[in-house]
Amino acid sequence: MRLARLEISGFKSFARSTTLEFTVPISAIVGPNGSGKSNVAEAIRWVMGEQSMKSLRGKRGEDLIFNGSDKAAKLGKASVTLVFDNADGRIPLDFPEVRIARKIFRDGTNEYILNDSPVRLKDIVELMARIGLGETKHNIIGQGEVDRWLLSSSRDRKEILEEALGLKVYQLKKVEAERKLATTETNMREVESLLREIAPHIKFLKHQAEKAETRESLESDLKRFELVYFAALFANIEKREDSISQNAMPVERELEVAHAVSKKLEDEIREREKNHVKPDDIASLEKSLQAVEEKRREMEREFGRLEGRLIAEREKFSRPIVRITDATYIKEKLKGVLALAKTVAGDFAEILRQIQSILEGLMGDLERGQVEEKPSPESTEELHKLEKRAEELEAALLGVSGEVDQARTALRDAESRWRSSEADLRKLERELREAEEKRARIKSQLERATFERERLLGQRKELDDEMGLLGVRRESLSDVTKDDIAAVSSTQELFKKIERLRGKLEEIGGIDQSVVKEYRDTEARYAFLSKELDDLKQADVSLKELIATLEKQIAEDFERGFKKINENFNHYFQLIFGGGKAKLIYQELGRHKVDEDDQSQPAEEETEYGIDIDVDIPRKRIKSLSMLSGGERALASIALLFAMVSVNPPPFLVLDETDAALDEANSKKYANTLADLAKEAQLIIITHNRETMLRAGILYGVTMGDDGVSKLISIKFEEGERYVSW
Repeated sequence: MRLARLEISGFKSFARSTTLEFTVPISAIVGPNGSGKSNVAEAIRWVMGEQSMKSLRGKRGEDLIFNGSDKAAKLGKASVTLVFDNADGRIPLDFPEVRIARKIFRDGTNEYILNDSPVRLKDIVELMARIGLGETKHNIIGQGEVDRWLLSSSRDRKEILEEALGLKVYQLKKVEAERKLATTETNMREVESLLREIAPHIKFLKHQAEKAETRESLESDLKRFELVYFAALFANIEKREDSISQNAMPVERELEVAHAVSKKLEDEIREREKNHVKPDDIASLEKSLQAVEEKRREMEREFGRLEGRLIAEREKFSRPIVRITDATYIKEKLKGVLALAKTVAGDFAEILRQIQSILEGLMGDLERGQVEEKPSPESTEELHKLEKRAEELEAALLGVSGEVDQARTALRDAESRWRSSEADLRKLERELREAEEKRARIKSQLERATFERERLLGQRKELDDEMGLLGVRRESLSDVTKDDIAAVSSTQELFKKIERLRGKLEEIGGIDQSVVKEYRDTEARYAFLSKELDDLKQADVSLKELIATLEKQIAEDFERGFKKINENFNHYFQLIFGGGKAKLIYQELGRHKVDEDDQSQPAEEETEYGIDIDVDIPRKRIKSLSMLSGGERALASIALLFAMVSVNPPPFLVLDETDAALDEANSKKYANTLADLAKEAQLIIITHNRETMLRAGILYGVTMGDDGVSKLISIKFEEGERYVSW
């Protein structure tokens, strides 16, 4: 890792953007007094996080920004950027080039930027400490500060030496660990206090929680039993419903068949009734028969009367003179009476009237003794008419008799058809009644099944209502398996278990869930605090081990580094002074109390150490450092500086006119020492000394015009040599 370049813009006299490339081991910055050479060193100090305005030769932050001149306007901000080549990865960042920048504005606002990302001052300080550039800025020796190490207190020398040895990182870690340890111990005391406070309360809450757990367990069992109980009851209902449905299916089919049979019979009966001989038709036939018979009887009566008259007329022609005593006459008269008697089917009153007329005539003849009759022509004609009429009536009577026979036959046929149809209808009606009775019986069976379903539906509703009162959700029954239901031997026994559980819950009584929640929260808090305490104890042990390790590391590194620095200090001192001796003395300064945040604990004391310097210049007796001249102090400081740099070389070393007090002879020694030191560290030297300039690989000349702005010109010595050779 090396410092690649320095970019300055608006910082003090560098109003314009200026870049200094550091490509050689020794870079020298030269120029007349007041040109702004030292501003380069201050820019480096400032970008590394310097907060002291006194060290930067200013009073306020805005003093660091170019304030303008008669020919140049003042600027609103200043920025400085250090660019490191991190090819070796010494800087713990995954970048081949690391840019550290700082900006300041007129309002005093500062910005810190690391590889174009805003960061905090703390981040910059920690990063500087990691790469060996601590807060004491031992790698930057400002103008007039060359002997400040010699004149510093023993305690300050020790701090400077520790930082030079790269122990600042360990010290920062130790301070951080001690801070964490103090915080950890404070937290441990607070946690222990809280645990002591919680313990009695958690004991009471635990008892309540155990009761709650018992109740919760019983409630869980009760809920499970209730679910199984209701599930079993519903399963029984479903089983009975399935049984009813299975039994009802064939009955429903039978009902469908019976209904079809009844409908078929009803249709057949309606069809038969359409063609059935009606009683009105038979009555009509009977009336027709009666009318025809009445007509025949009327004709028979008329024929009987006609026949009687015909017989009487014929008697007149057969015996003109008849004696009353003649038996034949009387016999003929009686034949006429018999003929009339044969017509008894006719009008009986009329027949009696004719018989009476015949008998009265016979009685008159008997009184007279004889009858003398002599047929007249009118009687003959009348006889012919009567005979003709008798023939006509006889023929008509035969026709009417045929009609009577036909009417009787039709009546008999109609009566036969009616009786047959009536018998068929009665049979169909009987079959219909039987089918309706069967359908009624089947329907009654289905009605019983429907009633049973409704009863089971009522039981379902009752169970639903009971579940609602108990807070059991219907959908929860799906959690009950068939095996759970099969394991129930008796719902009555299960109900008894449920009742016993309810009794136990009543004995326990209600438990406030907030108490249970409080116990759980308190228990969780107690467990959390206990774990925290264990973690804090482990952290306490780890931090103490870390502090002990860091103290050991610091002590060992300091001891080794102090020994090497002491050796090198003596070496460079003899080299610069041409002899003599110089050494560093590590001594105890006394004991002092350590600040403690907890005032209740007694303050601890620790031993404080410092570093004293003992020098012996050739041919002089020096009792103390104050007896050294300015040049001698500068040479002694340079020897100490070179000793520290050689043991733990910083990334770069800035020397601002540290050779100002040296004469020509000592300047050569100083320059030779710089050349040797350049092998260990990158050097940036601000100087007026020619010998020093001759050791530089590149010279940056700083000048200032009448505009008050510093300007930079540079030349590499190797290029200058080529110019001279031309």
